[in-house]
Amino acid sequence: MSTEYHPRSAGERRGTIVALHGLRESADTLRRLAKHWAAHGWDVVAPDLRGHGRSPRWDPADPLHPGDRLLADVRDAVGPYLARAGRDDEVVFYGHSAGGAIAAAAAEQAAVVHGVLLEDPFWRLPVTAFQDRFVAARAARELLAYHVWGQQRLEAHGASSHPRWQVWEVRQWARAQRQADALLVRNGHVIPTAPWPDTVSAIAASAPVLVVTGTAPDVGMTPDHRRVLADRGAEVVAIEGAGHFVRRDNPLAFARTTDAWLEQIRTVPGVRSGAAVRGRPERVSW
Repeated sequence: MSTEYHPRSAGERRGTIVALHGLRESADTLRRLAKHWAAHGWDVVAPDLRGHGRSPRWDPADPLHPGDRLLADVRDAVGPYLARAGRDDEVVFYGHSAGGAIAAAAAEQAAVVHGVLLEDPFWRLPVTAFQDRFVAARAARELLAYHVWGQQRLEAHGASSHPRWQVWEVRQWARAQRQADALLVRNGHVIPTAPWPDTVSAIAASAPVLVVTGTAPDVGMTPDHRRVLADRGAEVVAIEGAGHFVRRDNPLAFARTTDAWLEQIRTVPGVRSGAAVRGRPERVSW
């Protein structure tokens, strides 16, 4: 998998953040966020998910569920970076939308995790790892239309649809649309198969989980989602007026919320070893 690596550029060393983009996005769309974290003591590892950015395309003949394939890809891509982490380094998983679902599943399987930060993750209720066929087909049709448009037209459309976004956010979003794999989007089954409430419970038993969502109609975290998350031990913060793209709709509020949380988890003593807590052997390379 194509992977962007942003080494710590300033600040006291904290550790590594694994950052995963959403469906029809790319690691490039996380570059400003990664640089922000790098300036606050973090190394940031941001892979392009399969079918996105510069990574290989998804193979419809692959017998593995697509969400589980994306999860396996992430393990392979970020494992070497985590293996190089220092003994005292913290490890945090971040993901937006479908990347949030994959980040949570990856964190649940990781040998060491200190925190999980999810931006309006894509999880369905009732719980299922399969996308609605109509929704997937509609998204694929839209993406195919975007592939025909030039970059300039797509940027104009993005700016009109998301007037609060900064210009560089729109530019990176538009580029990512043109790089996304329509076959994977049409399939749509990008959530790993492990039931997400169980995943959240398993992580929260040994590490803090923060879900940042918004209050606009297009957010994925409904009141029912929030109740499940709270019951399973996650903290949920809703940023007023933000939609599904929380960090783009209100970047200052997103930064204040997540920076404070990252500082807060610094005070949690010891290394959180999810695999050990759940009775599984430690994975020294993952």
